[in-house]
Amino acid sequence: MNVPVLLTLLFLTFSFSSLKGEDPFTNPFDNPVDNPALPRVLIIGDSISIGYTARVRKLLKGKANVHRPETNCRWSAYGNEKILDWIGNSKWDLIHFNFGLWDWYGWKQPNKSTPESYAKNLEGVVEKLKSTGAKLVFAVTTPPCIGPEKKVQFIVSDERAESFNRSALAVMKKNNVIINDLYSLMGNNRKQYQRGENDVHYNDAGRDLLATEVAKLINKELAK
Repeated sequence: MNVPVLLTLLFLTFSFSSLKGEDPFTNPFDNPVDNPALPRVLIIGDSISIGYTARVRKLLKGKANVHRPETNCRWSAYGNEKILDWIGNSKWDLIHFNFGLWDWYGWKQPNKSTPESYAKNLEGVVEKLKSTGAKLVFAVTTPPCIGPEKKVQFIVSDERAESFNRSALAVMKKNNVIINDLYSLMGNNRKQYQRGENDVHYNDAGRDLLATEVAKLINKELAK
């Protein structure tokens, strides 16, 4: 084996092991070794959930084993296709899930979502999640950014966001899914917590606020 190839393999091995070896309380993709005495929780969602997953683990330390797929779960049609891979054959006590921002903005999608297609995809997701027997919690999608989003350079209006959210809530009501209204939580605080007027993501204080709300609801539902 020549030297450049060997160096490349060593670099890839180091990169992978360093990612996987991080503390699950700092790396959202480093799922914990389960404590069998605790309930198992799965968080499914896009980069907003990635931003609060490790914080939720920390808040629920000693109360729940908190996992997530080792990926960004993207938009609803993608989620409907991949959801069975993410839930696997494991037993889950509670699944906290969301799809929405990718549907609103159309990132990387060949077919752009409508409120109707979004609802249909969510119906498929919920049907598959119900097969686990877990308690289901849907996180209402957090608000769009105020200005043109930096990747697609257009504004998602509050009216568009709310039309998608209404479609989601109708699906969840029909299926008796618990609601975590993160849209309302963050709606009046975008300027304070979003990274910028062209960015849907949150600063550390915003992620702390989201994590606190998510952990509080999960803890409450697990206690029932």
